[in-house]
Amino acid sequence: MENLYTSYTKVVENKTYYFVKKFMVFPEIPNLEPVLESYGMHTDFKKACSIAAVNDPKIMEQLLMEADGTVHMAKVIGFNTTGISGKILAI
Repeated sequence: MENLYTSYTKVVENKTYYFVKKFMVFPEIPNLEPVLESYGMHTDFKKACSIAAVNDPKIMEQLLMEADGTVHMAKVIGFNTTGISGKILAI
């Protein structure tokens, strides 16, 4: 088993949020996709890493460089409040 990490940013309502994800990878099992172990989201990069249980300073430095190079715009999804059986449907 190995760990794989990814990070990126998204701008939501003019605030930059950091997203950090930690995956488990099993190279000994062919065709098995990475399994999400933990993730964190916060406007403070260190807090996002803490939430995602990433504590290694070298990994955090690499993730910060990765995140600063990738900015994704947030997608706004409208909600229809007159759903079936009182449930809210995404439109």
